Amino acid sequence: MVQRRDNAGYDPFEPGRSTPEFEQYARENYVARAGRQGAQGSYWAASPRQARPSASPGNRRPSQASSPEAPGKGRAFVSIALVVLLAACIEVFGFNLACFTSWLYPDEGTYLVNGSDPSSVGELTLDASSNSFEITGLDATIDSIHFSPTILNEDVLEVADDTIQVVMYLQDEGNANYYALPAVTVDPDRPASTYIGLEPAGNCHSIRVTFTNLETIGAISVSDISLNAHVPFSFDSVRFAGLLVILAVLVALQPKSRLYALVADLRSNKMKALVVALVAIELAAVFFLVLQNTYYANMTHMSDTENYYQYQKLAEALAEGHLYLNDVPSDALLAMDNPYDTAARAADGVPYLWDHAYFEGRYYVYFGILPCLVFFLPCYLLTGTHFATWLAVAICAAVYVAGLAYLLVQICKRWFPRTSVGAFVMLDVLLCIGGGVLILARTPSMYFLPEAMGLACVAWGLALWVRGTSRGLIDTPRVVAGAFLFALTLAARPQMVLGAVFGLLLFWPFLQASKGNRQLRRQAMRAFRAALVPFVVVGVAVLAYNAARFGSPFDFGANYNLTTNDMTHRGFHVDRIPFGLFAYLFQPPSVSSQFPFMNQTYLDPAYQGITIYEPMFGGYFFLYPMTLVLLALPKAKRGLQEKGLFVPVLTALGVAFVLVNFDLQGAGILMRYICDFGIYIALAASIVFLELLQVRSSRPLTEGWTTDLFGNSAMEGRSVSASEGMTVSVYRISLYFAFVSLVVMVVVAVLLWNAFGMY
Repeated sequence: MVQRRDNAGYDPFEPGRSTPEFEQYARENYVARAGRQGAQGSYWAASPRQARPSASPGNRRPSQASSPEAPGKGRAFVSIALVVLLAACIEVFGFNLACFTSWLYPDEGTYLVNGSDPSSVGELTLDASSNSFEITGLDATIDSIHFSPTILNEDVLEVADDTIQVVMYLQDEGNANYYALPAVTVDPDRPASTYIGLEPAGNCHSIRVTFTNLETIGAISVSDISLNAHVPFSFDSVRFAGLLVILAVLVALQPKSRLYALVADLRSNKMKALVVALVAIELAAVFFLVLQNTYYANMTHMSDTENYYQYQKLAEALAEGHLYLNDVPSDALLAMDNPYDTAARAADGVPYLWDHAYFEGRYYVYFGILPCLVFFLPCYLLTGTHFATWLAVAICAAVYVAGLAYLLVQICKRWFPRTSVGAFVMLDVLLCIGGGVLILARTPSMYFLPEAMGLACVAWGLALWVRGTSRGLIDTPRVVAGAFLFALTLAARPQMVLGAVFGLLLFWPFLQASKGNRQLRRQAMRAFRAALVPFVVVGVAVLAYNAARFGSPFDFGANYNLTTNDMTHRGFHVDRIPFGLFAYLFQPPSVSSQFPFMNQTYLDPAYQGITIYEPMFGGYFFLYPMTLVLLALPKAKRGLQEKGLFVPVLTALGVAFVLVNFDLQGAGILMRYICDFGIYIALAASIVFLELLQVRSSRPLTEGWTTDLFGNSAMEGRSVSASEGMTVSVYRISLYFAFVSLVVMVVVAVLLWNAFGMY
């Protein structure tokens, strides 16, 4: 069958297009093709509006009497077995490699610990003034050292975590004097980290173990000091379960999977159940990961954690009828000419509350008030107790995850009805990871709560807008509900309201269609005015809240923050932009040979002024490489233009660019600010993927319906033109790139989880 081209000169059946011509082509050729495919099973999935046709029994060969689904079930069983086996091997042999190699360690002989027999030493107490112990009297092969440290002052919370930095010094046959080994990190909560491998030059004579960060974490006790100890076997059921889930998802989404030949009919009950199951797994993962960060889950309100309890204190203030906090500024702070001068406060030893907004003698909370109104104030009024911040972050992140899935469903229903099941699942993972869900779950603190709540509003607001404008008319209730959610971002994370520009893009086609029809124009404008009401109501309330605190409706109070620099004189400087864009988007990650293999990147700004930056682990496009599909935007441009999505994709990238610049100018370069703009880059990348990965054929990649890049291979037993081969190969290249980059992104996300500090 010769493929036809329309008047515009393109193939109506190429990947990424769902046209009436293609649907008719598929229906007419299904029965004929079923006869050739019967023994292998047919994988045509009807469009949402079409019933799946049945092949005539007369077209079946005698050998086709058996069910064609049996081989698929057999392959599924083999895949499941391989996933379980691989996960078990990684857990048993990979994570326990040191256990098996320690069986070969020789006897360590006799030795002394600080000049005494090890059995009589007991516990050693070390602090900053006496931060080491020494092992002497050795003349043996030493392959490892083990000790169990315990931090005595558990209330020390000035550091990011409670790990202990250790540097060991050796004397051996090749070195009469002590020489230092590279520093290692020991986590008292991870027993495996307390077994440290050593590689001395010949027999070891003595070892000095020095703890280098005791000035920060305080005194520690050290016990159970031993050499060449057998590392105990450890089977972590939680880690094993995580491996199973990750490997199962990756195996299910491999390019040869038949999931890419099954159209995701999002109106069917089966697909709805799949989406619900997918979201349920993601929600469980969010709550599980949040609870893994015991630092925040177990945090208590003390002087050193005052900045993390601002919403609780704001709830108390609101309950008493005022907007300022009950904390009273010190006399020294009140007497300062410029209380925002960080160096001056430190030099004079001025007591103050870190990261609180200070204005005209009172403390305020400059973070958005919405989380307080939703969680903290009701809880305090009803129970007299305070809501847990980590739980609020977990709930908002869970709502955000569900909103992303609902948004993807609405986008696929409206513009990409021939999206495969595999592509849908893969892009949902991209939106969750690239949208910052893991960053929110990693650090469920007060700083991340406004972002989590704002992102939840953005995801659901966009989804309701897409749904409310997708049937040729404006569904006013849904559009107004979406507008209300977007307006609420003003009270959570104000810069996120910039995403409301998508409302104008979705409204514009209705305004154009109403030209010459006064009734339609009145209906469109009535819906538009209704959508503006939430912005007016919420906007007026937020502006009044600002004016009551800081004397100006447009002053949100962030500049009065008592932080690392004088925010009142920070200003806008163009020279900050190149460094900020590089750090946020293009900074390569720093990798090492030690787990978790990702280190904080070294940022070296050339900007000759004050700019703030916290440790970063790489730019957005390195951490989330699936989004590099945006480089294929020119290839997807024509299809996106026909769907009216090319301008929205560019707008999403433009919104991300503006938010990057807003954050780097207004505050600096912080890892959590990736959440502000990451959702828009991930969304733009997902739409490009959807355009490139529309299902063209009923047969999976393994059955020959794709061709090589130059169109030299056969397709269903017939030769194809070079142009057709080039066209079809776009799908194959896109799918393989999506899978490979997905694997890399998941691995980076796992490593980042372990490397990312608790800021």
